[in-house]
Amino acid sequence: MKIEDNIIKGSRVIIAIFLPLVLLMTILQIYTFNLDFYLNTYEKNNVYATTGMNRNDLERATLKLMNYLKDKEDNLDIEAVIHGEKREVFGEREKLHMVDVKHLFLTGNSLKNTGIVFVVVSLIVILKYAKNPGREFCRSIVGAGVLPIVFAFVLLILMQIDFNKYFTHFHEIFFDNDLWQLDPNKEVLIQMVPLEFFIEISTKIFSWFFGVHLFLAAGAYGLLKKSIRKTI
Repeated sequence: MKIEDNIIKGSRVIIAIFLPLVLLMTILQIYTFNLDFYLNTYEKNNVYATTGMNRNDLERATLKLMNYLKDKEDNLDIEAVIHGEKREVFGEREKLHMVDVKHLFLTGNSLKNTGIVFVVVSLIVILKYAKNPGREFCRSIVGAGVLPIVFAFVLLILMQIDFNKYFTHFHEIFFDNDLWQLDPNKEVLIQMVPLEFFIEISTKIFSWFFGVHLFLAAGAYGLLKKSIRKTI
């Protein structure tokens, strides 16, 4: 086997590994940093009444959270009128939890950026060494498609069965403390994003991930079969 063949196979494997990661993180960030999505869920979940905050203050607090997760803010200090009293929106426990969440987001963003670099470099390698780059790229997509599609499908089913159970497992895996267990009766952060919010955003993220990956895998498989028939 030629060394070029090994290089091409390695590049296909890299694309198969990192493309799903890049796609998932991209979709997650699209929803996480979509202000309109938050405002719509606030209406659905009656967040204005629960928090005792008006639309302007909730929008300011939400933008503060977004910028904090993007590392454009170094703190979550913000005041607003809550149930008729002007005070700090987020308490110490909420701020400490968001330190962990921010770390998780920044780590995920770094992985996404690293994944983009690996995918682009692998594509360049395939373009340089493969006799039929299109076919090799389609093989990468097909190779990446099966496992992520099954993963997203199973996860969507499990979330419908008992979202709270698996949401708890997620926190137990990714956080080494109990700061995420906030009191919905007094802490604004969990009032802004209650369980219903996470059900909706998780369902949308993994539905899009499932749909896009299925589309890519089916399209790549179709093109691959067509390409193979032409060579027979």
